Amino acid sequence: MSTKTTITAAVAGAAIAALTLASPVVADEGDIGYPSVKAARTALAARSDVKLSSADGWMTIEDPAGMTLWTFAPETDPAHPAAIKRTVVQDGDRVIIRMDIRCEGDEAACDALEQHFLGLNQSVKDHAEDDRDDASPHAETPVEGEN
Repeated sequence: MSTKTTITAAVAGAAIAALTLASPVVADEGDIGYPSVKAARTALAARSDVKLSSADGWMTIEDPAGMTLWTFAPETDPAHPAAIKRTVVQDGDRVIIRMDIRCEGDEAACDALEQHFLGLNQSVKDHAEDDRDDASPHAETPVEGEN
């Protein structure tokens, strides 16, 4: 992945982290709910209830109501056209980032794209676990003057 991909993906990861309330478990399912990447991008971009942003050609669409973050590869990326859909879902007592990818570009580039986003999801999971651990009270708190 290029530096541009890493920077944009980090922004997308931060948005997913903001949506996540507990430690997520990563899942990879595969169906984005649209017949093509172009159909997904067109339909989502036309909605008034989503937030669009772009960096270095990577388009990100945040759907707060659906707890979903979409990322679209730029034309300059060998995986293009590609859409990555990450949705935060509750599964019992766990919160899961469900990731679905539709990649219509070069097969090797698509595999690399998937691995990159799986890594980003793992980073979000690790960060959420660290935050949860930092928020936990310590089992023993020293009392001043105690030996």
